[in-house]
Amino acid sequence: MKKRLKGTWRAFVILFIVGTLLIQSGCGFKDIDKRIFVLSIGVDHTDNEEKPYRVILKLSVPSGSLKESGAEYTYLIKESESISTAIRLLKTETDKELDFGHAKVILFGEEILHHDYREIMDFFLRRRDIQTVSWVGVGKPSAEDVLTAEPNSEMAGSHALFNYFDQNGVESQLIVTTYLFDFRRRVLEKGIDPILPILIAKENNKRIDLNKSIVVNDKNEVLTLNEKQTAIYNLLTNNIERLDIRVHNEDVNFTVAIDTANVGYQLITEQKKKPIIEMDVEMIGIIQEADMITNPEKLRAYSNATSKTVKKDVLETLTQFQKNEMDPIGFGVRYKATRLPNNKRNQEWQSLYPEVEFKINVNATLKSTGVIE
Repeated sequence: MKKRLKGTWRAFVILFIVGTLLIQSGCGFKDIDKRIFVLSIGVDHTDNEEKPYRVILKLSVPSGSLKESGAEYTYLIKESESISTAIRLLKTETDKELDFGHAKVILFGEEILHHDYREIMDFFLRRRDIQTVSWVGVGKPSAEDVLTAEPNSEMAGSHALFNYFDQNGVESQLIVTTYLFDFRRRVLEKGIDPILPILIAKENNKRIDLNKSIVVNDKNEVLTLNEKQTAIYNLLTNNIERLDIRVHNEDVNFTVAIDTANVGYQLITEQKKKPIIEMDVEMIGIIQEADMITNPEKLRAYSNATSKTVKKDVLETLTQFQKNEMDPIGFGVRYKATRLPNNKRNQEWQSLYPEVEFKINVNATLKSTGVIE
């Protein structure tokens, strides 16, 4: 009897499993030949209140060989009242499913920053198929101009914008790298402001310049940083170790190649005293170029001249941030993190920041005058 019951139970389980498998629906996976990959996304602001957003998608067109001629990219463009609506409409303009898994660059037109860009950011963060490690930047004169640019150095199977940010291609002290997750943190967090790289299309969209950046505060006010200020920002946030510094005064005129740089600071606040940000900058490098005869015995004097130049540049950049009520470094976050919470730290910092005095200590050490002695 027990054997019969055991056999009946086993048959029932097998029939149940088979029946379950028969009624299972197919998965949502689509073959690669049924998909087309979105490499980058651009959003520009229009003057049309009913359709304020112009969405641009740069798509990769697969080819059988890297040597094949012809178009390597195609573009889909649509204006709509929202980004999601625009993408839904763009899906009807291609015979393949839009795959956003490789969309690693998101560009905003500069005009977007003067409006509520938080709504746009919300769309990208809610989609599970868009990576939060995507790079975010600002396109000039528009995001469309930058995305549709095809530099002569761009090769088949690659995307020039990826090479700017992934550190596997170009490495430059003038390139600010901002990820989508960090952009969101800076937008929502009090005490630090978003900073984005500026990409400029030039020479009939055959060249892209990326040597400036832009800071945005919670009032949608913007501050554009020039090349020197962008390099100083990267230095102060320890985003780079190698940079070039031009030292020029009445006595010396040379360029220093810094191989190692490290920056640290502390925020000092005492009652009835002016708040102080004391910053220490340590640098090691060599003289790379000079418009004068250099003497190895004067390395200490050259090092002192470099320290004075860096101190001046850092102080000018920090003062510019302070004057425009911008804080891309995150001094406000450091203030809150090093004080006991009392629900008033944000207001305290907003009143303290305009009064902060910067004390910059720079120690630049030059090891040699280069190969030519």
